[in-house]
Amino acid sequence: MDATTVTRVKALLDITSSTHDAVLGTLVDTVSQRIESFIDRPLEATARTEEYDIRPRQRVLFLRAYPLTAQGDIANIKIALDWDFAAATAVTSTDYHVDLNTGAVHFNFYPITQYLGNTMATAPNAIQVVYTGGFATSTANLVTNYPAIAYAADTQVIAMWRRRDEPMVKSTRIGDYASTVEGPVQFLPDVIEALIPYRRMRFGA
Repeated sequence: MDATTVTRVKALLDITSSTHDAVLGTLVDTVSQRIESFIDRPLEATARTEEYDIRPRQRVLFLRAYPLTAQGDIANIKIALDWDFAAATAVTSTDYHVDLNTGAVHFNFYPITQYLGNTMATAPNAIQVVYTGGFATSTANLVTNYPAIAYAADTQVIAMWRRRDEPMVKSTRIGDYASTVEGPVQFLPDVIEALIPYRRMRFGA
């Protein structure tokens, strides 16, 4: 899901024609993907099935997509050290609680106490969670509810648009003309500042 729209970007650039819509659309798609990579969270709120590593005596895991709107957004959680989730019994919903704003799932028991006889080893992909999580169900809702993310996308798209012909070169005028080679168009400081509060924090999950 995109973090902004071509229409928003065109308004900021004072572009009224549709001549450049395809290029701007590509930039919006690219920046949206880069934002998801930077914050390590998907933007779209949708149903998901994910598997997580877990250590012995670990009682908290962190979902990849959040926020959630209600405890019932977790359809089920299964634990299977042999990865046969189809045969596994779902954990009773009263045995865990999810922090809706952080995606942290807290168990009131230890899901595992050892893995292959080892009380220190990590069990890979041993927990499966089926749930619905993410920022918004549409770009329009994202823009309304998370304006800082939309602003970050707008700002970065504009920066890439203005250097679209020579992304590695920044032109500077000395006398008649001169140019200095610069690096690729990285996230602008304002963009990073806007996105940092939304970065996913992971602790072994």
